[in-house]
Amino acid sequence: MKAHIVLAHPEKQSFNGRLATASESVLKANGFEVSVSDLYEMNFDPCEAARHYDVRSDRTVFHAQTEQRFNANNGSTPADVTDEADRLLNADLLVVHFPLWWFGAPAILKGWMDRVFVYGKVYKSQMRYDAGACRGKKMIACITTGASADSCSFDGREGDTRLVTWPLLFPFRYIGFDVLEPVIMHGIGGVASIESHEDGMSDLDRYEQVWKSALDQSDSRNVVPFNADSDFGENKRLNPASPAYSPFISHNRSELW
Repeated sequence: MKAHIVLAHPEKQSFNGRLATASESVLKANGFEVSVSDLYEMNFDPCEAARHYDVRSDRTVFHAQTEQRFNANNGSTPADVTDEADRLLNADLLVVHFPLWWFGAPAILKGWMDRVFVYGKVYKSQMRYDAGACRGKKMIACITTGASADSCSFDGREGDTRLVTWPLLFPFRYIGFDVLEPVIMHGIGGVASIESHEDGMSDLDRYEQVWKSALDQSDSRNVVPFNADSDFGENKRLNPASPAYSPFISHNRSELW
């Protein structure tokens, strides 16, 4: 069994870095062959651009999907992307660590997806969702927020973090992964989170234990429900009798605005 860890935090000694190190330890103890991509340490370029392609399908205009597929078909995908895509496709379990910044993932992680989810290799029109290249594989995200759990609750001032994570996790469903329920840790970074309680453990210590337990029990962890391909009609819209799992894909238009 193979596991791949992606860390998207600029400081290796951060709590995210600490959790990524814990992930490597736990997974190895559970018999996984583990690889790690520390995106900032690698100085991974998150910007998809013409400069990455020595071989071009069209040198007059840059169209990302066209060049990704052309290079995938010709074995000339940029080396950094090839390495990352191979690790992604070879992993039985993908673990992604990142902080929530401005209600989204750090730009380097979004850019990693932009470049590594290669059209023609990781996905194409007939190779996505239920038929995705990563079908049968699992992924789990470990996400930290600076705001408190109360602020990030369904009635909190910053909105429900679970809703924020839906569009962050959906790309992994798009390429076929079974997306496990993410582990979200709130209030990280404040002084209170590092202070020890009566039992000698800080909030960070407790969170680390929660995370290790989640990894240990990943085989039985709930999968985030996404609609199956068969839930949609020929017009690509949700069938009336199909289940709806979130406000993002539902039978009724949202009245948010």
